[in-house]
Amino acid sequence: MTRLRTCAALLAALAMAWAAPAAADVDLSRLAVTPNPRLGLAFPGSQTRYYDAISQAGIGVTRLSAAWSRTEPRPGRFDFAGLDERVKGLQDRGIHPFLTFESDADWATDPATRKVKNARPVDLGQWQQFVRRVVDRYDADGSNDMPGLRFPVHYYQAANEWISDSNRSGGWAGSTAELIAYVDATHDAVAAEDPDATFVMGGIAAFNADILLVQQARQNIHVRQSWSRSSETVMARDEMLGPEIAAIIRDRVLPVLANSRYDISSVHLYGPETRDAARLDLVRRLSGRPVLSSECGGPTRDYGGEYTPEGHFRAVIHRNLNVLAAGAPFCLWFRLGEGEGATFGNARTALYEGPGRPKPGVFAYRALSRLIDRQATVRQDGALRFEIRRGDGGRISVGWGSAAAGLRDEARAAGTELLCLADPDRGLLASDPGRCGAGAITFTGSGLNALLSP
Repeated sequence: MTRLRTCAALLAALAMAWAAPAAADVDLSRLAVTPNPRLGLAFPGSQTRYYDAISQAGIGVTRLSAAWSRTEPRPGRFDFAGLDERVKGLQDRGIHPFLTFESDADWATDPATRKVKNARPVDLGQWQQFVRRVVDRYDADGSNDMPGLRFPVHYYQAANEWISDSNRSGGWAGSTAELIAYVDATHDAVAAEDPDATFVMGGIAAFNADILLVQQARQNIHVRQSWSRSSETVMARDEMLGPEIAAIIRDRVLPVLANSRYDISSVHLYGPETRDAARLDLVRRLSGRPVLSSECGGPTRDYGGEYTPEGHFRAVIHRNLNVLAAGAPFCLWFRLGEGEGATFGNARTALYEGPGRPKPGVFAYRALSRLIDRQATVRQDGALRFEIRRGDGGRISVGWGSAAAGLRDEARAAGTELLCLADPDRGLLASDPGRCGAGAITFTGSGLNALLSP
């Protein structure tokens, strides 16, 4: 009888093993993905032959600049060739363009304000005509549309990094009243041509957002930006709480956020990912409007860290989940390929080292594009741990660092599927935690392997 019971137990175990799907590694480099509108990119470059790399990362929204100087180089003479090519290049791949206006036409702006990219238009009516012409071309209403336009452009933005009067990536060198008038004029021009479009306020630079956290929320953090290995700007807490900074915030920042016309506010996210939730919440409260991130990236070197493959993978996961957990539609990652134009601190955030050479963040984006559907919500579930609640009812947990061990223990106890990052350079997720570092990114949840199957 004992032998019969033993045989029966063995047969039952074999039957269970046959019925249960075998745990398998996942090679994210081989994962087929489609563009996901919950994931974004900023600055893909002008060479559209590289745009396949965006869709192959599963990214569904991409920020382009709409520069006045290039699109209307002379009064009334429009040249849409370059912008059309980029918009079409994205749309042909199923990617939604996000257009940031730049008022940089020398023939139409105040010479005293041209040290920044958002120069002050001498005639706001002329500026509005330009904005309306752009929106009319991409609103898909059947009139004056770009040839081959597949769907309307939904997001428009102006006044990038507007707090600084010397920021050559954006900035504003006019008065506060002039800035509000500029933002209002742009908003009204967009709305006049496409009432369904969303107008996004220019993003607040991460450096300025952190100063706001100290000055407005009294957070005890240090704020710095590195220009090289030996040069950096460091803001002392006393300086950030001092009268000069307080006056800038009182007279410029708060009035613009509160009184300008726009639909969504924006903050740029670099530096420590642990600050993102507070940054997003503060800008939402100060603006009284929803928030997104029109520029984000990592890992950055401003706070003494260095680039690592695992750090790049982790930064994509952490930053995107931070933004989605805050209820924002997306953040736009800085940028597609490495090259000139980045600060020292952000020089390694790009997704590709070169054509056909993806960095680990690409594999992280591929994973997110499968795990996050259009109806998904994200909830932070403790330090370094998140839960993705999918529209189909599925739940996927993600954790790393100090949260990884607990997540793995829970999965083991519940018999839940588990994958962890074993090789970030190859995008390899292992089903055996013993092959991953103790704090490596870990995914768990029922149906995980099916979601990440090739």
